[in-house]
Amino acid sequence: MAKLSSELNKKHLVVLVSEECDVIIAVIRQTPQRLRLLELVHPWMYASMAFMIPMPEVSQNNVDAVVKPFQFWVWMAFIFATTSVIATLSCFNRLFQSKDRSIQKNTAILSSVEVIKNIPMYVVGTLLNQGGVITNKLISIRLVVGAWCLLTLVMLNVYNGVLISYVTESGRPQPIITSFYDAAYDSNIILVLDKGLGADIVISSSQQGLYKAMKDKLTAHTNSRCLSTQQCVDLVKSLPPRYVYLNSVVGLKAAIRKDYTETRQCKLTIAGEDPLVKQVVCWGLAKHSPYLEEFNRGTARLFELGLISLWQNWYEPNSKPCYDDRKNGGENKNKEKPLVRLSLTNLTGAFAVLAFGCALSFLTFLGEMIIFRGKNNWTLRN
Repeated sequence: MAKLSSELNKKHLVVLVSEECDVIIAVIRQTPQRLRLLELVHPWMYASMAFMIPMPEVSQNNVDAVVKPFQFWVWMAFIFATTSVIATLSCFNRLFQSKDRSIQKNTAILSSVEVIKNIPMYVVGTLLNQGGVITNKLISIRLVVGAWCLLTLVMLNVYNGVLISYVTESGRPQPIITSFYDAAYDSNIILVLDKGLGADIVISSSQQGLYKAMKDKLTAHTNSRCLSTQQCVDLVKSLPPRYVYLNSVVGLKAAIRKDYTETRQCKLTIAGEDPLVKQVVCWGLAKHSPYLEEFNRGTARLFELGLISLWQNWYEPNSKPCYDDRKNGGENKNKEKPLVRLSLTNLTGAFAVLAFGCALSFLTFLGEMIIFRGKNNWTLRN
């Protein structure tokens, strides 16, 4: 029996294949080459795969929260609708006024058929929930105004309902990736992993799909395959934050714990864990070993008794406070969350809009004063 605590190397495979030992007790990951040389026991651990990423920085900028509830094309459609309503009502105004001017005998009709004196202010007032009065009773006018009021009712309620989510989002850190697809297809992300180990072997042998995209990304960068875990950790910590380190969650926790012990700072965390992507860990027996069935039954019995889970909880590295399974989508997600009190950071966007409006109003006032004085000076000269 060969007991190995570090990575499996060719020497141990040669010993096992040459029948000098019966079993290798080690962290053996399944690969096509090893399946041809060994009899792999039923996996004794299913390790989730994830990425080590730099600790996301808390964003203090929430100015764009006021425009986030709607996508770009929704805003464009809303602006187009507003412009169309103003243009339609203006056309009705001009049409009715031109007809009334042609009827010189009945001058009372002019005030009754006019739609509204200031159409843009009416439309803006409706958007701001200030409303307005339209005395015209023609059905054509009422249909346009009614459709506009219905649109603003829906849009304002939807906007206000979604806005609170973005207002309270301030301060929530955003990771550089959230899934395997981000790591594979985002051109700004550089993937790194341990050279020659399970993840590297599986990805390097893939010919299509997600792993093929990750393989191409590894090939494109010369430093994507690390010779040690510490080398990958140093790349993840480098600036600007572009590197993500693929490994099992257990291995990532150990690296995070080591870094926190040395620096006493949380510079690393885990993201992109996929419950469907597992890395199986086995023991190895000689080919056609008579002990394979006994080892399989023994491993299944350990799972049935819950000893594997118990030992895993005992010896799994503690990555708190940098990463906590329960806090990051575990048991705590069903517990009642504390009430959120809005801070000044949350409402930065609203105050930014107010400041912009005041500045625009002041500039408009200066422009009106300049134009007014210019007209007065021109009148005095003439």
